[in-house]
Amino acid sequence: MPAPAATMAAPPEPVPAPEPRLARLGPALAALTTFAFHAACWGRYGLFRDELYYLVCGQRLSTGYVDQPPGIALVARLAYSLFGTWVPGLRVFSWIAGAATVYLTGRLAARISGSGVAATVASVAASSCLLLVGVSHHLSLGAFEPLLVVAVVHVLLRLTQGGHPRLWVAAGGLAGLAVLMKYTAAPLCLGLLAGVAVTPARRALRTWWALAGATVGVLVVLPNFLWQAMHGFPFLEMVHAAVTWKNTPTTPLQFLLGLLGEAGLNTPLWVGGLAWFLFAPRARATRFMGVGGLIQLLALAFGHAKPYYAAALVPILVAGGGVAVAELVRSATVRWAYGALVVATAIAFAPLAIPILPLDTFVRYLDAVKIRPPVNERLEQSVLPQDRADEFGWREITAGVARVYRSLPLEEQAHAAVFTQYYGVASALEILGPENGLPRGLAVSGHNQFWFWGLPEGRGDPLIVVSDPGENCGGGLYREQVLGEQLPKIPYVMPYENAHTIWICRGLSAPLRTLPASVRHFE
Repeated sequence: MPAPAATMAAPPEPVPAPEPRLARLGPALAALTTFAFHAACWGRYGLFRDELYYLVCGQRLSTGYVDQPPGIALVARLAYSLFGTWVPGLRVFSWIAGAATVYLTGRLAARISGSGVAATVASVAASSCLLLVGVSHHLSLGAFEPLLVVAVVHVLLRLTQGGHPRLWVAAGGLAGLAVLMKYTAAPLCLGLLAGVAVTPARRALRTWWALAGATVGVLVVLPNFLWQAMHGFPFLEMVHAAVTWKNTPTTPLQFLLGLLGEAGLNTPLWVGGLAWFLFAPRARATRFMGVGGLIQLLALAFGHAKPYYAAALVPILVAGGGVAVAELVRSATVRWAYGALVVATAIAFAPLAIPILPLDTFVRYLDAVKIRPPVNERLEQSVLPQDRADEFGWREITAGVARVYRSLPLEEQAHAAVFTQYYGVASALEILGPENGLPRGLAVSGHNQFWFWGLPEGRGDPLIVVSDPGENCGGGLYREQVLGEQLPKIPYVMPYENAHTIWICRGLSAPLRTLPASVRHFE
């Protein structure tokens, strides 16, 4: 006898369509290509100024620094412990982060649309975006912020798609780590959260797990916040100085135009991705990404930020652009043609973003293309763009200081310190000095974190000063001033770090336990 209809087995739930193979293969190939592109530069041209500084911070770990969160110091500590000053080794973690960002960009497009075309378009665009390539080449804050932020977005998307609410803890932890890598991640993550709150995705907030995730995020960044508070928020002082006199003035319009210029032919993708997230009917579930992106763009534009500060936002918007292309551009020929143009243009202008060419070839390239990266600081510039020029001269300066130090009697060597105006030379002396017979701990400066590190106990008389011909040894602080060495002009070095005069200042007129307040400058 047949069973009643009410007791008959329910029809099986539909099985989701399998993800296209291209949805993983495309991003994976783009990521591998990105890594290979970075690796092709190898150790050219040398250690970058900020890399040297991060290595010193890594040797002096703390929960906070004047000009950055502590995350990069931990990466620098690990890289230095494994590779020393070998340039490719110091940069390899950044290259991995850049490649992983490309992969997650493509995977984000795939999770949004289920399309292999969207994933491939987005990942190829991310790998060809010279803004992203440039910030992820050196050991730098900018290499890791985009990776952590796009990972946060992946988790938020899972949550809005019905993932387990405990994923909020992962989202909060990742957001906290992103902020500990670069402070610009804070407004972006808060903007994304605001986007979740004001769009249909807010249903994912209806759980205590969301509060738990926020608590985790706060706890992750709390030690760094307390360090800043205990030291009078020096980061804010530094930002004020940078906006007031160091950086070139940037209006909101100039910021947006600069970002359009740095993104190049990827601009239609990220602008289109922002528009798709904000207005496309099918994007209701991911509208929070557009809201968060818009909030970040406005915050950066009106905060007088440099265009490259938006690097962490680009992968999110490019993922949306990949989805839009897959849905709106039906012609495979058009997609291939545009992709080929984007890649070809990226290859043509890659030397402006990373040191892919030998030095002499790069100089000829600059003369040929008549294009230079934007100048972001009010400083006299070198023949090379500043981020290339800042890879030259450190070993020569260090060797010169070492010669002056070795010329001192042994008794004076035991009490000597070396003062420099900027953290670049001070960091070079700390990292490269041992190769030239300089003991660590000699370098002092009033610039950024070096101010808080202060004067080494028992040192400072004599004081070797790396300066210029007009140096006066602290305006009478020392009784004797002797020329140690005049360094020659080094090709391609930034002018303010070139042809230094090294002085020996002896005979303190009064005990010196701390650096004079007049040398302190956060910028």
